[in-house]
Amino acid sequence: MDFRDTYAGLEDVWYKIEANTGGNITLRANADGFEHLARYFLKMARTAKQVGYHAHHNAEFGRRDGGSEFTVILTEHDEPRTNFSK
Repeated sequence: MDFRDTYAGLEDVWYKIEANTGGNITLRANADGFEHLARYFLKMARTAKQVGYHAHHNAEFGRRDGGSEFTVILTEHDEPRTNFSK
């Protein structure tokens, strides 16, 4: 999947995803970073899905020194869940 178009018109994309030992996740993003992430997930939602598709990203946009990783995986749910469709 090509995500280069998710950057169109954006000049200052930045986000950072952090997790603490309690399992809480924090997403910090500037306006362009939030827009990019929204486009990214919207594109994934609107394209054919194949279980097992995954993408790896640095947890902080633009960081290239091997910091923490943010991974998106399309999968079947692996735990019992509540049906929210009703």
